[in-house]
Amino acid sequence: MIATFAPPLLDQWRRRLGGPRRDHPRPWAALGYLVDGPIVENLVEIANLTLVLLYDEPLPRGRCALRLAGYAASPIPWGVRFGGPDQRRFLKDLWLQPVPGGQGYRLDLGDEELLALGLQLERELGRHAHSRRQAVRARVRLPKLWAAFQPAGAEKISGDGPELAAYAERTGRPPQRLLEYLRRDHQGSILYPAAWVSHHWQEAVGIYADLEQFPRRQVFRLRHLPHDLAGFQDAAEFDFRGGAGRRQHRRPHGASRRDTLTACT
Repeated sequence: MIATFAPPLLDQWRRRLGGPRRDHPRPWAALGYLVDGPIVENLVEIANLTLVLLYDEPLPRGRCALRLAGYAASPIPWGVRFGGPDQRRFLKDLWLQPVPGGQGYRLDLGDEELLALGLQLERELGRHAHSRRQAVRARVRLPKLWAAFQPAGAEKISGDGPELAAYAERTGRPPQRLLEYLRRDHQGSILYPAAWVSHHWQEAVGIYADLEQFPRRQVFRLRHLPHDLAGFQDAAEFDFRGGAGRRQHRRPHGASRRDTLTACT
């Protein structure tokens, strides 16, 4: 057998990005993730998950930055918020050569996990730029979320919301039966799909992201930057626009996620 070794990350960077900067943005973004903590049964606490985004951002004088941004997640009264200016963990420019101890927009060469992920995401964008056969998502896909409850009060949890109603209509099953069918036991807690039980947010003891069917890397369309980097999905709000001082939308008491989305667009 002949052993093969990947070239050092800095050499990989030089081969892909050592030339002139791109002078026009590509109409796509790539998303991956990093996990800081244990993954048990494909579940990770949202506090330990960082979503990592890569996209071209136009700069003055006809050049582009290759933005590599990381965003945390946190629970909010009706679900989970991914990103926002207060949850941006880093904002880099992958066009800048990584150096040891890199700061500001420049990557730290010693952060090999982040640099490797950034190069993987850049390769994904490159494949889509050179092949029309590569599938591109119409919008970003977020991980499925599970809300955790103490076993003593889990039996009192009821399902509600448009997501559960739509699923019940498709399957022909009663909503409460569907809730019991998808119930999960996890590390001493009882888990239900977060979008179905978001009205019980005050009783939840934790929120988990499900990585089982969540792609490690995905590419989605960016028709309108930065507007396509913010929105809602089920029990989640996301804001990957990167800029500071953006107004955060909150769902009014008693309003549905669809009501909030309509009011914000």
